Amino acid sequence: MAVADPGQRPRLPAAWAWIAGARARHPARVRRAARGAIALAAVAIAWAFAVTVLRHTRPMGLPLDDSYIYLTYAKQFGRGQPFTYVPGGGYSAGSTSVLWPMVLAPFWTLGARGHALVWVSFAVSTALYAATALGVSRIVSHLAGGVAGGLAPVILLAIAPFAWAALSGMEVAFASALLVTMIRLLLVAPATGGPGTKLAACLAAASLARPEAILLVAVVAGVAAIQRVRQRDLRAAAWWLAPLAAPAAWLAATRLFAGHWLPNTGVAQSHFYLPGFDWTYWRGAVWTLTGRMLHGVFWDAASPLVWPRLVAVLWLAGAIRVIAWAGRERRLLAGVVIVVAPFVVMLAVIASSGLWQLQNYRYIAPAFPLLVIGAGCALGPVRGAAAAGARWSRVHAAAAVALVGGLGAAAIPGLVADARLFAQGAMDTNTQVVAVGEYLHRKLPGASVLLHDAGAIAYYGDGRVSDMIGIITNDPAGVANHGPGARFELLDSLLPAQRFTHVACYPGWLGTDELFGEVVLHTPLRPGFGPRRLAGGADLQLIAASWDHVGTGDRPENDHAGWSIVDRIDIADLASEAAHGWAGALGRRDLGDPAARWSVVGREAGAHGLILDGGRTIRGGGERFTIAIDPGKPVRLVLRTGGARSYPDHERIERAVPLRLLDDADREVARATLPAPTAGGAFAEVTFALPAGTSPVLHTEASAPYRAFHWFVLQPE
Repeated sequence: MAVADPGQRPRLPAAWAWIAGARARHPARVRRAARGAIALAAVAIAWAFAVTVLRHTRPMGLPLDDSYIYLTYAKQFGRGQPFTYVPGGGYSAGSTSVLWPMVLAPFWTLGARGHALVWVSFAVSTALYAATALGVSRIVSHLAGGVAGGLAPVILLAIAPFAWAALSGMEVAFASALLVTMIRLLLVAPATGGPGTKLAACLAAASLARPEAILLVAVVAGVAAIQRVRQRDLRAAAWWLAPLAAPAAWLAATRLFAGHWLPNTGVAQSHFYLPGFDWTYWRGAVWTLTGRMLHGVFWDAASPLVWPRLVAVLWLAGAIRVIAWAGRERRLLAGVVIVVAPFVVMLAVIASSGLWQLQNYRYIAPAFPLLVIGAGCALGPVRGAAAAGARWSRVHAAAAVALVGGLGAAAIPGLVADARLFAQGAMDTNTQVVAVGEYLHRKLPGASVLLHDAGAIAYYGDGRVSDMIGIITNDPAGVANHGPGARFELLDSLLPAQRFTHVACYPGWLGTDELFGEVVLHTPLRPGFGPRRLAGGADLQLIAASWDHVGTGDRPENDHAGWSIVDRIDIADLASEAAHGWAGALGRRDLGDPAARWSVVGREAGAHGLILDGGRTIRGGGERFTIAIDPGKPVRLVLRTGGARSYPDHERIERAVPLRLLDDADREVARATLPAPTAGGAFAEVTFALPAGTSPVLHTEASAPYRAFHWFVLQPE
């Protein structure tokens, strides 16, 4: 019987021997083949998504109306009207990503118009999706070896919501590719001197690709600059900080031309611009939402990750290996960035808006490739395994392949489900917003339209639009957060030349159907083919606007002969409130409060006809404001109150409320009892008589909530 030579190398199975030999003989070819397989897998997933769409709807569509917002900005860039949204329009701060429309604009200029630009957006997103997977592979190969580098992209491609968001036409794939490239360049950046042209350009581009990336870029640039200052290389420190000039210029332009520092999306959705905001609310919201997000991503069975608890364990093991590598190689900045980057991106979303689950996780989707980098590093061989011989390498490789293969197989149902959700969204956008936009282009080219879905209607309609949510129209960005009363007051204040001819919305959305005339177009949804849909309603309608009832609440109902209105505070009209320094005790915000909580639209149909007026519930029983008066004359201050006993998301009021009026020295100048609201919802007007010389700075005190719709300031003619 033959006895094995103890010094003989263990024989590998034929397949493993062939792979090992090929890697030894032709390493470049093997790397190219592996990268080709990764790219092919990404393209196959994208192709499957497109095929699923075309099985259910024609032409090719995108699942989110927001995707068409970028196409509209790209069209305007192609026309030579950058940073505008409609032909001849002014600066619009609605593009959350500055660069993504610029990437698409040349294709429009070269002739990709209409549906063709949809295909271009999908194709470019596919290329960036594949590039992100390849970038993850190269980073993990650098840190943990070729086997881990070949397997890590499988984990990424298995994340169905990442595929969905990356291919949706949003900036997700673009931002993800830039962030991964930034990390790859950091791995080889010199420990001294400046960042180099490529890394500096990547840092600047990443910060303009998505707002959350600004924070990560600032961390990288700031830490590197501090290191160079400690090395007494001030010139290199300045070069590291130079990429931050790009986002600084963008934010400054937004502040200058739009009136706020953040893009309109930030104003419309950020915690900081919400009514009832205070820092106590913010701290509680961030803490609560962070816990929900971490549980939802790393523990919950409904996580966007396949086998989320396993991925969490892999990430922890990989993070330890990355930090150990960074210590050995003296690349602490790169190591720390790899570990913290996914959480910086996710927590930036939580801190700004909290919308981490929105539309299939699209806001936190750029964090998924960064997370996979850490998890992929855990798949590399344990340090010193080479000394254990080929048998250990074979066992390790087989175990890693089996693990990732099982994860990939388990991902197939999720990818299929998200492809169907993608197709459902595309079918619904084609059925509703695309159909409305095409109808406007064909039938009503001169129409001006108020809408809440600003993408496809503007892209295909190519006419004047006004976005009531405030995503692409600057002024309403903060109004929509204040509810239906604030929306009505903004429309009520429009000059005739500013008024729109049509409304495109879901019935009931505006909260004031008295502004609606004849329905011009119905777009009922077709039957769905999956359990999930993203459409906001069953029938988006194009409705002719009616302006018969605007301005009806601008005068008191009661007779005040001999007295003239010298000033008025239109409650829920944000411009009027700001002009009078108005502040009301509206109550503290709670997590999840709807916009409808912060204002109402009151209606009275009586002897004076239909009167509409926006108002608020003063929950804390107090208002403070300044009025413009002639100090030498007496004043009649008329409060319009009453309205319905209850409104959705507002406290019910059934009793009379005593109210005191005080000056800026807290001296009582008048008092009255506000009558209880009636069953019919009629307004009540309460008059306070103030002597000449009354302070123009006033505030109220009440022991219970009351509603305020208008303050009229009258003085003798």
